[in-house]
Amino acid sequence: MKSFLMRLARKVLESVLQQLMQQFNVIQEQALAPIKQIIGSVDQFWKGDGATAFKEELQNLMTPQVTRIGTGITSYHSNLGKARDLIDRADSTARNLVNSKLRSIAKFY
Repeated sequence: MKSFLMRLARKVLESVLQQLMQQFNVIQEQALAPIKQIIGSVDQFWKGDGATAFKEELQNLMTPQVTRIGTGITSYHSNLGKARDLIDRADSTARNLVNSKLRSIAKFY
């Protein structure tokens, strides 16, 4: 049986993982998607060097920065997932070791 602290830590970690993915979705939907939409529609209402420079700024400055934030979030999510799996394996190994020792002691008596 997992201890209360292990269950609590796992629930907190799961909550953090869920919140990270929510933030990733916010970045995708509210930042990156509108930028791409603007880039695609600029030529419909704006022509010339200013329009080209504006699109280039969005493509070369904004898009990579927003993408970098999304990449950071997915990296944190992945690393926390690996940490969760490591904690689960360590907990299982420790539990099996304790159970094995208890069985050995019980057989001795």
